Amino acid sequence: MVLIDRYGRPLLKLRIVVNSECNFNCFFCHFEGQGRHVPTLTPDDIGFVADAAMKIGVMDFKLTGGEPLLRRDIVEIVRVLSLRRPKDLSLTTNGFLLGELAYRLREAGLMRLNVSLHSLKPERYAYITGTSPSVFHRVMDGLLKAKDAGFNAIKLNMVVTKVNVDEVDDLIDFAAKHGFSLQLIELMPVGYGEVGFEDNYVDLNTVVRHLAERGRFLGNRVDLHNRPIFNVNGVKVEVVKNYMNPNFCAGCTTIRLTSDGWLKTCLYKPPSIRVWDLIKNRDLEGLVKAFQKANELREPNFKYDSVKGHGSRRLVNIRVRLRVG
Repeated sequence: MVLIDRYGRPLLKLRIVVNSECNFNCFFCHFEGQGRHVPTLTPDDIGFVADAAMKIGVMDFKLTGGEPLLRRDIVEIVRVLSLRRPKDLSLTTNGFLLGELAYRLREAGLMRLNVSLHSLKPERYAYITGTSPSVFHRVMDGLLKAKDAGFNAIKLNMVVTKVNVDEVDDLIDFAAKHGFSLQLIELMPVGYGEVGFEDNYVDLNTVVRHLAERGRFLGNRVDLHNRPIFNVNGVKVEVVKNYMNPNFCAGCTTIRLTSDGWLKTCLYKPPSIRVWDLIKNRDLEGLVKAFQKANELREPNFKYDSVKGHGSRRLVNIRVRLRVG
């Protein structure tokens, strides 16, 4: 059984925020992990949530944060989820601790990795991430160790801004050399990204045109935000436009679980449903109902509205501006 919301969108994926802490300070961070210390769910708690999610047809799980590798029990979290035999189990990381954990994560059953890599220039990387140039080399070492550990599906995440847009082709060539894929993400005006948004924003439509000239359009990823996908120099390149367009929401198939026990229908706006007590009390039926309720409350930022006197419809933005964190 797969749940369908009021707008015809299936619920297929659960994004699990395992912690709120991060050891980086990227200038565009949207604080998905809330940006403050909060109580966290245990590995067994997360496994229980997965049991409930799988009862309603959710078979894809993404671990994120904060920085998920900062959790000392992250390998156990992966193992607990892997034992449920999901269709997909992936994790997003800044890569700082990847060299230490890559082999253990692979052995525990992690299938895929998303690694943030916003520049190939150490000094620029340090500026973007609020770290030091030496961190860049550590992340690169972690990427290579992950490849050696047997991760065949490593995707690089690059948030494209005016600071690094000139490196898009370099990242594509780097990905081609190592057999990685690449995800180009448009800057979003939330969290730190809201400060100086106009000064840093790059419209990815210009990048899309460049990709179309350099490579081949493969289609849109209908299971996730209708992202356009290109093959460039043998590299699969996905383009993630920000939420300020109708396609982003029309293709949303995800609900988020926060580390302090809330189901969020959207990263960028309410409502959220408190499920901490349901999880701690192991109330499976109640948690399944909470998922069903959250799915009913899912609503895109854009929807069609009738135009009076014209018998036609127009897209209107129904989003309420909200700072995340």
